[in-house]
Amino acid sequence: MADDPQLHPGPARRERAPGAYLRLALWQRFALVGLIAVVLLVAMVIFIDHNNTNSNPSLNETAEVRANREAEILVRQDQAPHTVRLVSGVAPVAALERVLHARMASQIARGVIDGPLKAAKCSAHGTASGGHRPFWCTIVAGQVTYPFVGVVDASARRITYCKRDPPPTPSDNVPLSARCV
Repeated sequence: MADDPQLHPGPARRERAPGAYLRLALWQRFALVGLIAVVLLVAMVIFIDHNNTNSNPSLNETAEVRANREAEILVRQDQAPHTVRLVSGVAPVAALERVLHARMASQIARGVIDGPLKAAKCSAHGTASGGHRPFWCTIVAGQVTYPFVGVVDASARRITYCKRDPPPTPSDNVPLSARCV
């Protein structure tokens, strides 16, 4: 009779609910589950942030510098000045527009850029000095507007023009040839 619960009064032992592994109140269980969920969510965000592929992979600084230098060379080549003879009897603006249209048509034919090609539009830019008249031109091919600058030297019957490309990196600026401005 020593094991009789009536002989030893004390706090009654509650039965655990089925599936309850911890002796915690219900609100403590919810708080624990919430804490675990927050920790897992933070761990997932950190993992994804360190292992995503949204940015271009850069192997090292030397490779990046070399790539920027190569891009700058390509921009310089694309912006190189081109000189053509000014045909007599043709207005300088019309001659420059025809020359630019022919250049872009050639690039479309070679598959360098996409078409269709629209007309070039040029306008005088700045003031003429020493027989040189500067122009600013744009031509649309496909969905892209290509800017050009040019100088018409009427006395020498010569047109010099350069394509203006955006810099390879925002901090760089590849200047145009002095012959085009």
